[in-house]
Amino acid sequence: MCKRDAAEYESDQSEALLNRIAVALDCPVEVFSDLSLLDRNPTAEILQLWAMIEVEQDRLKVLSFIRGLAPRTEVPQSR
Repeated sequence: MCKRDAAEYESDQSEALLNRIAVALDCPVEVFSDLSLLDRNPTAEILQLWAMIEVEQDRLKVLSFIRGLAPRTEVPQSR
């Protein structure tokens, strides 16, 4: 496989993965590259904001807050 074929294959895989993520989040793929779409998709916005939080302790605060708001269900907590 030449470098060009490998790059095209990798690009196709990346596109397929982004499509799967978009379907799971119920948002258009474009939301990952067009920040103006965030206003119309709160799920994508919360993921963008989450990615901006660098301090682990702050991420834990956010998770704790959201868990307090979410309905009580048996959701496994990752550690």
